[in-house]
Amino acid sequence: MAKIILKSQEQNINYLKSGEVKSGYVIRPVRYSTIESADIVESVSKNSYVPRAFVSAALIGITEAMENYLLNGHSIQLENFGTFSLSCEGSVAPTAAEAGMEQFKMLHLNFRPSTSLKEKLDNVDLELDGVYKCLDLTAENKVYQRITDTNDGEALPDGDGNEVVDPDGPSNPDDGGFAG
Repeated sequence: MAKIILKSQEQNINYLKSGEVKSGYVIRPVRYSTIESADIVESVSKNSYVPRAFVSAALIGITEAMENYLLNGHSIQLENFGTFSLSCEGSVAPTAAEAGMEQFKMLHLNFRPSTSLKEKLDNVDLELDGVYKCLDLTAENKVYQRITDTNDGEALPDGDGNEVVDPDGPSNPDDGGFAG
């Protein structure tokens, strides 16, 4: 079964209605790395016994076709995975006379998971790694200190927390995660 590690970390929160900025704790999944196309090709090739060159060519063709369809106004539904589509961000025109291209701000790529993928997400094991306080919310490169222990929520004694350079990175000092 799949397992996702979560962290709750302090960050600045911008409140849109009031324009106020406050700090708060946000929970998010730990992201260990970015899987590249070559990694996907290797995995599919090993698991399907299809030569890497064929998988690579197919992946390139699939991504080019998806890009072409999306950029020409189509949605793309991948069975048992989900649907990709585009949406617009823009302003609201109060009258028809004010409606037009001036409203447009930018396009967004959306993904809506399939029912089967949603069910799998509902069954993922989740584990909390801890709660992390930001030592300086104004710094460009944030440094975090763990203030609760893993899973039990117990506060750590002052000075016993681990500092984190990249809270979304792996929990390994050699990989840019925890530094003590």
